[in-house]
Amino acid sequence: MTRIDLHIHTIYSDGTYTPEEVVRRAKDLDLVAISITDHDSVDGLEEAIRVAEKLEMEVVPGVEMSTDLGKDEIHILGYYLDWKDGAFLSKLRGFQKARARRNRKLVQRLGDLGMRLEYDEVKKLNPRGVISRLHIARLMVKNGYVRSIGAAFEQWMNPGKPAYVRRSKASPFQMIQLISNLGGIPVFGHPHLSRRDDLIPDFIKAGLRGIEAYHSAHNGRAVEHYKQIAQRYNLLVTGGSDCHGEAKDEVLMGKMKVPASLLVELKKARDNVGRS
Repeated sequence: MTRIDLHIHTIYSDGTYTPEEVVRRAKDLDLVAISITDHDSVDGLEEAIRVAEKLEMEVVPGVEMSTDLGKDEIHILGYYLDWKDGAFLSKLRGFQKARARRNRKLVQRLGDLGMRLEYDEVKKLNPRGVISRLHIARLMVKNGYVRSIGAAFEQWMNPGKPAYVRRSKASPFQMIQLISNLGGIPVFGHPHLSRRDDLIPDFIKAGLRGIEAYHSAHNGRAVEHYKQIAQRYNLLVTGGSDCHGEAKDEVLMGKMKVPASLLVELKKARDNVGRS
């Protein structure tokens, strides 16, 4: 089976590989297509596309937008959007500034809880890209405050935990609309982690076009569950590893058996954007 991976992060958000390294590793894994979906950033796309052309691989332009709805964290993926649009790039810079303010508050809150972390140390983990909670978690592990990345989130930084800091008020509905307005395909990212299937009908009314059924955090039952939901609502099915390079316990790229046939349907949807 020819395979794809439509959810990969680079050093421009919270991954550890450059876009070129991502593409070359994907080629070595015999993936026929990938998507770079950095958080609130498209800075890695140009390099990835350029390298992929030389290696006769395909890179789907993508982005991952983090949002909050009440106490819930919802991630919306966008594919084939006009990622060079000036107004969009300006919005991304605003999101990045808001993320930086949030992360500084998070580091301060962890300090109040007895974990002495310096924000400058966090920035050294990713001098070229967006700083995220994953970078803070990595520093927490390095300094011996937690045993693992997962523990950093589950014990301290997830919603409802002592150090959690709310994001700026960007809703999934706004991000779905934003991606749609840029001619892109909005997709509900790793829905099993959000556990808000009840929102899917409302997301569809807002313009949602797909659901990420294949994901490294989805077991076989979850994959089938979301494939059935996609069929029920006539949604596209997508999938990817959510690879962050070596930032987590293992390199996930290529671990998910995502069939390339899903990309064919995604392209059809792209080509039909704007048609009646």
